[in-house]
Amino acid sequence: MKSINFIKMNGAGNDFILIDSQKHSELSLNKDLIISLCNRRKGIGADGILVIRPSANYDYELEYYNSDGSIGSLCGNGARCSIKYVFSKMNSDKKEISFLCNHQVYSGSKFDNELFTFHLNEPADIALDKPIRNRNNSLLYNFADTGSPHVVFIWDEIKTTFDQDFNDFDIYTFGKQIRYHEEFMPNGTNVNVVHINNSIFIRTYERGVEEETLACGTGTVASAIIIYKKFKIAPPITFNTIDNDKLIVNFSENNGIFAKITLTGPAKINYIGSYNF
Repeated sequence: MKSINFIKMNGAGNDFILIDSQKHSELSLNKDLIISLCNRRKGIGADGILVIRPSANYDYELEYYNSDGSIGSLCGNGARCSIKYVFSKMNSDKKEISFLCNHQVYSGSKFDNELFTFHLNEPADIALDKPIRNRNNSLLYNFADTGSPHVVFIWDEIKTTFDQDFNDFDIYTFGKQIRYHEEFMPNGTNVNVVHINNSIFIRTYERGVEEETLACGTGTVASAIIIYKKFKIAPPITFNTIDNDKLIVNFSENNGIFAKITLTGPAKINYIGSYNF
């Protein structure tokens, strides 16, 4: 029997299994093992797996795997959890750390003991008010790639199509339809629905998890970019997640160029354990 030492973490309810490769130098993760680890009944249970590896040029390298066993694109809340973990084991007064993920360089900082900030790169492929057909309904969607591809719907623009309140809205069924829509294939997309009503609320169907998650970092950043462009809502923009956590997105914009993009929110270590397989 083999075992894996792990740390269970969550960023605003988006939960992860973190594995430090320095404690498992010969560990090889395969699809079946990843699915077993993330299984919420027979495994540890998580939206994904974070693997921390040493790096010659940066503080560390981050690998992210979705709960379906696939290699993930950028995960904002997972990045913030990795930032918390690395800060917690460092004997240093550094204010900012840098890391490599998917061959891109990112950085992070500690806001306080509970809140951690992820610094993102410039978004790509921003598009507003594009038409799409969904079950004979004509809807408008928005899009931004913030390291992962995200469709963003504004609730007030689509709610008449659904006889439900925002909190009761069946985002699993709707999100799955859009995620696999021919418009976004072959790789698919993540799907966010944003409700602006005094405060700003967000729900997300995540590709690779294939389910609604309690929060999505890159989706929240994409949504912030979209509502800034559509409604001129100025940063910092605070989002309320479905589980009542808060994620704060800040950025600067000049002539359509977005810079200094940050995602700040809670990142917590839930427990430490070992998994036998």
